[in-house]
Amino acid sequence: MTALPTQAARSDTATTPPRMADNRFYFYDHDACTFVEVAPSRKGLWLKAGAVLCLSLVMSAVGVGVLSNVVSSPAEVAQAEEIDALRGQLSQANSRLTSFSDELSELAETDREIYRTVLNAEPISEDEFQMGVGGAEDGRFARFSTPTSTLLSETSETFDRLERQLELQSRSYQEIRSLATDRDAVLRQQPAILPLRNARLTSGFGMRYHPILRVSRMHAGVDFPTPVGTPLYAAGDGRISFVGTRGGYGNVIEVEHPLAGKMTRYAHLSRVADGVSEGTLVRRGQTIAYSGNTGLSTAPHLHYEVRKLDEAQTPLDPVATFVPDVTPAQYRELVEAARSQTLSFD
Repeated sequence: MTALPTQAARSDTATTPPRMADNRFYFYDHDACTFVEVAPSRKGLWLKAGAVLCLSLVMSAVGVGVLSNVVSSPAEVAQAEEIDALRGQLSQANSRLTSFSDELSELAETDREIYRTVLNAEPISEDEFQMGVGGAEDGRFARFSTPTSTLLSETSETFDRLERQLELQSRSYQEIRSLATDRDAVLRQQPAILPLRNARLTSGFGMRYHPILRVSRMHAGVDFPTPVGTPLYAAGDGRISFVGTRGGYGNVIEVEHPLAGKMTRYAHLSRVADGVSEGTLVRRGQTIAYSGNTGLSTAPHLHYEVRKLDEAQTPLDPVATFVPDVTPAQYRELVEAARSQTLSFD
């Protein structure tokens, strides 16, 4: 017969666990003298499942947050593209405004070098033209991103500069227009045309031998021989200040040109034109009288004078006022005639 194991042998055999699977738990059953696998409870399973679910949700939330920074929605993509397009348009507008500002600067330079020089006006200084340009950064745009803030600040500054330049240039042109209008009125009053057509000068300005008094004396004007009744014209815009007789001048008409600071005198007349009397306003080229042979005169002619409108009525050489009305060749002929002719009719 086979011998039964001793008590000690049975005890060693009973306490030695069999080979167990991983991730499983066992307990020793003394009654059965063996290891029994521990069955997991439902509560434990639910706890494990809940823990796994919570961990999954946390990981999902983290993943969505990361992806949201990397991958934008279609609406966000469209908005970003729109912002880029608007920034590009604003940049182009800023460039055009800068170009307009540069053109205004060129106009201001023309203003200073030409218009104001011609009209003898004080120019607008460069400091005044640039006044108010630049300055501290506009805090209204600080909340935007750096590129956007910079672009908006530059555009705002360009607008301010352009507005300032436009205001100054507008004021300058208004002043120039006023000066030009005044200058035009002055020029219209300047004695600047010959007092009669087909003029031939026979006696110039300066010391001359008087054919009647037979002495040398100052000849304060110039003589134009012409038939009696020849129309005589106002040399510039003005006002008739005298109509009458003045000693050896015979019948005389005088025209004041106050803006030009001059007076013109027509002597030895036969009569004045209809509608012309003292106080009458006349325009350049208007017929104001007719030539004659009155006063100390040896033949029909016009004695014509130009004088300063001062107390002394200082005489001026009329030939110098004929420049706008004659060609250079005709002017040279008049000058030569005035210098060489000694014949005088008064």
